[in-house]
Amino acid sequence: MSAIKRQAGFTLIEVLIAMVMVVILAVLLGKVTIDGFTRYQYLQYQANGSADLSDILNRLSKVIRGTTSIDTAGTNNLTLYGYFVPQDVTVDKIRYFVSGTALKVGVTKPTGTAPNYTYPAGNEVVTVITNNLTTSPNPIFTYFDDSGNQLPNGFANSQIKQIGIYLSYNPSPHYLHINISTGTRVTLRNMKTNL
Repeated sequence: MSAIKRQAGFTLIEVLIAMVMVVILAVLLGKVTIDGFTRYQYLQYQANGSADLSDILNRLSKVIRGTTSIDTAGTNNLTLYGYFVPQDVTVDKIRYFVSGTALKVGVTKPTGTAPNYTYPAGNEVVTVITNNLTTSPNPIFTYFDDSGNQLPNGFANSQIKQIGIYLSYNPSPHYLHINISTGTRVTLRNMKTNL
């Protein structure tokens, strides 16, 4: 009796099938890993952008809340007199304005002696608050009377008791496909009539 001896091992077809299965699994694992990293990156940019926008809004609110008077009130520009930093002992002229996608602030320190301070335009120091504003149908600044009603066109600056601030922002347009937007309404502390 002659016994046919079977050799142990894999055939070429079995090896090829195993290789194809390993490649498919590696591709799927790579896709899942890349998708997970992309989602993480998106959430990280969104969280950082929201935190930055919150800081900007808080800083604007603090300065605007302490204003002593308003010089110019527009939809995308606001010039007021107030204390830009808490250490200020004299009132600065503060101008918020939009230039392209940048929100900027110009601060002019007073010259002369009280009560006859002057604010030479050439002394204004302009700083960029953010370069990441997005176009929005909403104005950055809106104005309200002491009853909380929005003021119509042609209002007098003395009627302004509250200022609404709305910002639409996108620090990473390549990653964030939706803009981050937020707003608040600030009551002007030095212009309250219900004291």
